This record gives sequence, C-alpha cells and structure tokens, in this order.
Amino acid sequence: MSSTCKARYSPPLYNYTGFRWGKRTSVASSSSRRRKAKSIPLRVNRKEKERSVYSLGNRRGTGKRVWKRLFLLVLILAAGGFTWWGGSAIWQAAVKWIAGTEWAVLKHVETTGQVRLPEADIINAAMVDPGANLMEINLDSVSARVMNISGIRRARAFRRLPGRLVIRVEERVPIAVYGNGELLLVDDEGATFPPVFGGEVLDLPVLTGDFKPEHDRQECLSHLIAEIKREYPQIYKHLGEINVNSDKLAFRLRQGGAFVIGMDTVDPVLLENLETFLSQKGADLPASIEYVDFRFQTMVITGTKG
Repeated sequence: MSSTCKARYSPPLYNYTGFRWGKRTSVASSSSRRRKAKSIPLRVNRKEKERSVYSLGNRRGTGKRVWKRLFLLVLILAAGGFTWWGGSAIWQAAVKWIAGTEWAVLKHVETTGQVRLPEADIINAAMVDPGANLMEINLDSVSARVMNISGIRRARAFRRLPGRLVIRVEERVPIAVYGNGELLLVDDEGATFPPVFGGEVLDLPVLTGDFKPEHDRQECLSHLIAEIKREYPQIYKHLGEINVNSDKLAFRLRQGGAFVIGMDTVDPVLLENLETFLSQKGADLPASIEYVDFRFQTMVITGTKG
C-alpha cells in the first residue's frame, strides 16, 4: 500500500470489541448542535406568532360572546315586558275563547288520593253540575267544599281539558280511636272524624275515660298518642288502651289485655323502660301475661294468669 493511501486512510468508527467514538462523531455532534441552535429562534418566532394569533382570536371570540349575552338579555327583557303588559290580556282572551268551545263543557269529575273515603262522597261534596262550563268553575270554592269533609286534610281542584275536573285529596290517617260512646278516629294533629267502616278501629289504640273538660283532655291525649307513635314504636305496636281518670293514666297492652302498673303519669324514663322491655319480648307478648309492673327501677315484674 502506498504512502498516499496510508495518508488517506481514516481509523474506523468502531471495532469488534466495542464501540469507539471518532472525530466524525464529534463533527456530527457539533453540526447537529449548530442545526439545533439555528432552529431554536425559528421555533420561538413561530410560537410567538401563534400566541399572538391566538390572543387575537380570543379577543374576537370574547367580543362575540359579549354581543350574544347582550342579545339574550335584551330578548329576556322584551319577553318579560310582553308578559307584564300583554300577557294578562292574552290569557283572558284565550280563556274566553276556550269557554265558547266544546272543550269547556264539564263531562267527567275524577278524584285522586283517596283511600278510606268513597269517591262518590268527594264528588257530592264538590257540588259541581255536569255540563257546567269548566272555565267558569271557581276551583278554590270546590277545594274548600271538599275540605269540609271531616276525614280530608287537604284538597285541590284543577282543570284538565277537554271537559275534566280533577280533585286531588289528602286524607287524614287515624292513629287512635276515642271509645266513649260514639267512636271517633283521631289523627296526629288531634283532629277527630268518624270511621268509614267498623274495621278501621280494630288495630288502633283506644282512648277511654273521663274527658271533662272534654277539649283539654282530648287534646292532651291526642298529643300523647302522637308522641308515643313517633318516639316509641314498640309501645304503640303493643298498645291496646289508654284510660284517663282523675288525671291518672292507665295503660293496657293489646295481647291478653295486660295492665302496665306504675305509669300513672307520663314519665319519659318509664316509657323508655317499657319500650326496651317490649323490644326484648319480640313481636307478640304471651296472652297469659296479666300485668307488667314498672314500679321498681332496677327490675320489671310480670304476672301471669292462674
């Protein structure tokens, strides 16, 4: 090999034993660094240009949104003014037009929400004539007449075109029954009303005794039974009778008619003890229990028949 060829020969960039960097690698690295250095200002300029265009677009979009909001606000104000000034006249004209059509002829009265009361009693209390003009019926008067029924807590009447009057009622739910002479149901508000059928009084606690002065005694007993139902569910479940006589109470349980001794007055501690005792005994007490004695704070004594 000639000296010229030896001078032109360059060492290999790698050998078989491992990778070895040469001058070409350093030259390539420096050239790549120069290319990167030259491209950085271009990228920065492009980003700045894009940022400026984006900002301009945002300003344009913000302006469009502002105009849309202003237009929506003006539209709402215009609709409100139209409703305020002309809505009443338009509604009256629409009612007058409907009143002259067949849609306004009352053809059917229906009731919803009743469970105890017959539908016929509610319709009769509403006192509306078939064939009457539905648009001329005073709905508040109809509701007031239905609420005069003693077993109704709330009532509301409304129209359903064509030709229907709907009466929605909420009945009073009985929680006890007054058992002195005439049977009267009582709800959690203390309102009294007659039962619709005899079976309603079978599973309710009975309130008996001396109710004079009648209003005060009945009001106190109605509040007491409502509190027992709300706060002491086991007592209410097993309670058969509460008797009042000379400002003293007597509790009688439902199973076998067992008396509760030691509860002459309303004592929250005794009520809690009775609630705990009945919870431990389960759903049904033995019919052989004659009394349950709560006169001792540390124990409960039960007596059986025979």
